[in-house]
Amino acid sequence: MPIDGIAGGSGEPYGSTQESRVENKAMDMGTETFLKLLVTQMKYQDPFSGGQDMGDFMSQIAQFTMLERVIKLQQTVEDFAAQQAPVQSLNLLNRTVEVMDSQGQLHQGEVTAIRFEDGKPLLMVKGQEYTMQAVQRVEGVESKSNHVLNDRGGEMDDV
Repeated sequence: MPIDGIAGGSGEPYGSTQESRVENKAMDMGTETFLKLLVTQMKYQDPFSGGQDMGDFMSQIAQFTMLERVIKLQQTVEDFAAQQAPVQSLNLLNRTVEVMDSQGQLHQGEVTAIRFEDGKPLLMVKGQEYTMQAVQRVEGVESKSNHVLNDRGGEMDDV
């Protein structure tokens, strides 16, 4: 059973933190700007407006808090995905995969070794190393779930 693509929906690998770092910097600047605007708004708030400004103010704070929590959740999911990359790569060992090289050529072969460089897995296919992002297809392995092992570890007849 083929499995297509290992990359995230954006085409970036799962666990890619470069994009999230840029977003976090933008978020930090957004937080700072928001707080400056908030202080300015409070400083020049009309005390005779009947509380309408306060309702808008509370709504803005609630929205901003929710946005911060969503961003933290996104970062947590990205960190989790990055931690799973080594496990995913080990599951590919001795499996037939189709990988794309830097020139866009597809190559098919068995994953014979996995090397980790800076915590990122590199798959060895036909003597060449490929990143997990290069994997385009994984061929399935026959399931042994219908076989029962006896107490000596040998296979018994199908159940």
